Amino acid sequence: MKLLDKHLGGNDFFVGSGVTLADLYLFFGLRGFFQFVYVEEVRKNLFPNLTRWFTRLAVEEHAIKAFGRTVLCKSPLKAAKVEKKKEEVKVVKKEENKEVKKEEGDDEEAKPKTKKQNPLDMLPPSSFVLDDFKREFLNSKEQPAVLKEFWNKIDLEGYSFWFMQYQKLPSEGKVLFKSNNSSSFFLQKLDPFRKYSFSVHGVYGEEGNYEIRGVWMWRGVEIAEEIKAHDNFPYMTIKQLDPKTETDRNLIESYWLNL
Repeated sequence: MKLLDKHLGGNDFFVGSGVTLADLYLFFGLRGFFQFVYVEEVRKNLFPNLTRWFTRLAVEEHAIKAFGRTVLCKSPLKAAKVEKKKEEVKVVKKEENKEVKKEEGDDEEAKPKTKKQNPLDMLPPSSFVLDDFKREFLNSKEQPAVLKEFWNKIDLEGYSFWFMQYQKLPSEGKVLFKSNNSSSFFLQKLDPFRKYSFSVHGVYGEEGNYEIRGVWMWRGVEIAEEIKAHDNFPYMTIKQLDPKTETDRNLIESYWLNL
């Protein structure tokens, strides 16, 4: 990255005086980093020349036609990981061939760690158990029967239903794998939201005319903060559904049952 940034210190493009395949290939290779990893502080302080080149190319007709709209990263996408804390131990006493070990830091006063509570956890308790429904519905060979029973159990004061569709550019939705990538990136950033929601969201249509859309159910009756904070929120059409009406209930079932 530093080498690329240095090269662009005196050049507008990687080769020649205009956009070439070299720029497009590098743009595609770096696009994921600028969308999901490099926040504004990193872009400006570590790779200013590369950032200038990238943002300029992102609005070029060639790049938009090939890759669609590019949204720069506001907060980095966090990969799930398990961290193992390294602790130093010291032998402080030996007695009857047994070692008594003392962990470094035992004498320090324990500092409570406060974790920001999700507003959805503070809602009144619901009679509907989301995890039970997910487990039963996804593992069942008779999903229509499970869904029929679901309508008798759902708590409409604690959960709400929504239709969401990506507002694509004229140049987008032409190629299946690119549309699938866009859908996957959208869902990846909502991964922590899975514990509060259930959805069938993906790519629909035919070659040359694909749409990214889906039907969601989530905790609460307002647009969730996780949705509002998503980079793609400004480009989403979001409509609340009323499962008490036949039209909206049929729409929910058509997506969830892949009809």
